Amino acid sequence: MNQLDEVVKFALYQCRARNNPITETLASYVAQTILNKRTNKFYLEEKLNESELNELKNETLNKLSNQNAPDLKTIQLQIQYDSAYVEMELQRQEKIKKQSNETGKYIDDVVTLEIKNAKDFEGLTTLYTKMFHYLIYKNKELIEDPINFDAQAQFNMDKEVGAALESVIPRAALGPFVSLNPSEKVTQLVELANLVIGIRLFNKKIGKGGVSLSSLEDLTKYNARELSDQIKQIALETIEQCEIYTTFFINQDKFQMNNEDIEKYKDELAFLRQYLSYILSLQEDIEQSEAMIEQNRIRFIKEMEDLKKLLEHKSSAPKEQVYPKFALLAQSHIGLFEDKQISIERVELFRLLVDLKKMMKLSMPLAIQKQCKQMESTQPDNLALINYQPESGVQRLLPQNTPDFMQTQLDYFGFCIWSVVKKNGLLIPGKPSLGVFRYRDKNCVFSNEIAINEFLSEPQRYLTGVIDICRQKPHLIRLFRVEENFKNLNLKLTFESGSLLSNKLMVDKDVQTPVHFIEKNLDPNYCWNEWELRRKAIQMANIRKRQTKASQTILSNFKVDSEAQVYEMKDQSTSTGQNKGLNPLRPRNYIVGLRDKTYNQQ
Repeated sequence: MNQLDEVVKFALYQCRARNNPITETLASYVAQTILNKRTNKFYLEEKLNESELNELKNETLNKLSNQNAPDLKTIQLQIQYDSAYVEMELQRQEKIKKQSNETGKYIDDVVTLEIKNAKDFEGLTTLYTKMFHYLIYKNKELIEDPINFDAQAQFNMDKEVGAALESVIPRAALGPFVSLNPSEKVTQLVELANLVIGIRLFNKKIGKGGVSLSSLEDLTKYNARELSDQIKQIALETIEQCEIYTTFFINQDKFQMNNEDIEKYKDELAFLRQYLSYILSLQEDIEQSEAMIEQNRIRFIKEMEDLKKLLEHKSSAPKEQVYPKFALLAQSHIGLFEDKQISIERVELFRLLVDLKKMMKLSMPLAIQKQCKQMESTQPDNLALINYQPESGVQRLLPQNTPDFMQTQLDYFGFCIWSVVKKNGLLIPGKPSLGVFRYRDKNCVFSNEIAINEFLSEPQRYLTGVIDICRQKPHLIRLFRVEENFKNLNLKLTFESGSLLSNKLMVDKDVQTPVHFIEKNLDPNYCWNEWELRRKAIQMANIRKRQTKASQTILSNFKVDSEAQVYEMKDQSTSTGQNKGLNPLRPRNYIVGLRDKTYNQQ
């Protein structure tokens, strides 16, 4: 057992004994981020002796025991949300992988089937059956509730898929498909699946089928889509709270507060900033999903209306016109179906965030919050006060000299690192309007001109200072995304490893051993009788001395499998059914003079 495992196990048992259960992930993260004040590094960045290991255990337990601390709440928020997000993503990827493997098996069955020629009836029938099974599986993927999909619904779906397949590729018209190469067959199968789904969707619209397929209303109007309005409201409320705290720290001199409360407010602001980052990220995903849903919905309606016009009063239409529309109809339906599944997962993430936010109690008095709402939270920009010098090694990016300025990725999550270093972890957003300052591949923004000038004078000091602050306040590591600066620790893997997403403990248990074990390694061919063994030995000896003989008779001659077995011609004249040589000449003796003289003269 390594030192981290020992500390984590100790913390889990002690917290469980104090009726304060915690997760293994939380204990691991906290244990790895306890600061050793003597070395100004984390304890586990170096090898510990027994005394230091005991210190780490006590420090870890003390921090985990203070459940109401804002910094610990922030770490819990990060771990639980990231763990849930990773777990959902892994489950979704596993589902996609499983479906892809199953689809690949059905496609391989069709592609690898060997058919002698286009007139091989049995081979074509087998091919048609395998194509039908592939289409059934692709249609089953679009069932929202597979549990309640009964046998009658399965029968109706099979009948619809069979009819659609027959209309696209009749069994008698499989000859051209057989002559295609494997890659072309795969492409044809994918297109065939889209066509069958599109035909069934059109039949559902006109009321003649479409069993198990969701309607357009079901795919576009569901409770999960209401999440967009809710999350916008939560985001606005959180932004307002962050602005109140930011205004307080900008006008900190106007309030008489002790250092303990100020540090607590800083940690509460960090929680709000981390919470807001998750909310905004979720909101961005929802907005992108809503855009895709609307795009697929419009395309679905358009293709459906076009198909109605083409097939309204006709029994058939040119396949060059209807087949592409059936395919687009199926693709838009599949896109809506997948977006709905993802939206349901986002609802669970949103509920998790809301529950975690309720567990966090902000301690800033309402009176101070009201005063902060009436104060100015921003200061006017004055670019003339910035003393920028190119020889400082810092590159200044402005909108006028940077074409892709709006797409520039900001490091440290866009916070002013001068405020972080100078004011012990205070999170004040930077102003890109003052410019983005790039130093050693780090894009930094600052809240005012004073911060920029001091950074330009000593840029390396502030980059190093941010890492030192993260050691003192480890809940900022995840927010700033600087896990790579702590290579001796396993902070990033803590969030991404599936083995740490559990809350299981190892305990000692007593096991009762049976007196007589049931033997499993028995030899079924064992024989205890010596006479039986002697008889088998004599039998084997006789068999080994004998030679195998074969003869061909008139009956076996007509059972020869000419494609799998070749019989060599025999030189002997009696080995086959030939008649030659089987009727030899028989000698006859004649006695002369027995007839009359007249006959003899003749």
